[in-house]
Amino acid sequence: MRNSVLTISALLALGLGAIPAANAVTISLVPEQGAIQAGATALVDVVASGLTDSDNAGAIGGYDLNVAFNSSLLSWTATTFGSGLNVTGFGDIQDSHPVTGSPRVVDTAEVSFDAPADLTALQPNSFVLFTLSLTGIAPGTSALDLSVGSLTDEHGNPLVADVQGSSLTVTPVPLPAAGWLLLSGLGSLLGFGRSRRALA
Repeated sequence: MRNSVLTISALLALGLGAIPAANAVTISLVPEQGAIQAGATALVDVVASGLTDSDNAGAIGGYDLNVAFNSSLLSWTATTFGSGLNVTGFGDIQDSHPVTGSPRVVDTAEVSFDAPADLTALQPNSFVLFTLSLTGIAPGTSALDLSVGSLTDEHGNPLVADVQGSSLTVTPVPLPAAGWLLLSGLGSLLGFGRSRRALA
């Protein structure tokens, strides 16, 4: 009896080991630069990578992703979609909008109308899903967090995703050299005025 249980357990373990695991797709936030000045705009790419030409994670057919950031440091101004889900020009559905709250979240979704075979054959292994334009409001460093609402392959089946966030620093706008010169001149005038009154 004990040998039968061990034999069945070993066969089950071998059988389960033969089932291919789903390939994980990596979704990363990639800022164009690590720091911007207040008032400037940063571009943050949302990049999909780790796609293969196999049946597992061969292509992305749709997604609903959320990017969160500190709304006291950054504001969302626009979303530009990549062409990775519209490889034949047949079209897709796109939506991107902010969700109120703190931290601020931009919810972005896209679904491809392309045929699964076209997505698998023509979609690159790594590509930009979309790009967020974020404007610096005040100095500080904001985490850029990514969460997956849904991610599907070319057939509409769920995909496993590894997500990689990032951060973006907003620096104060430096005072121009002419401003320092003006301030030093005003300081000299104030000092000269005081010394003149003291002599009078």
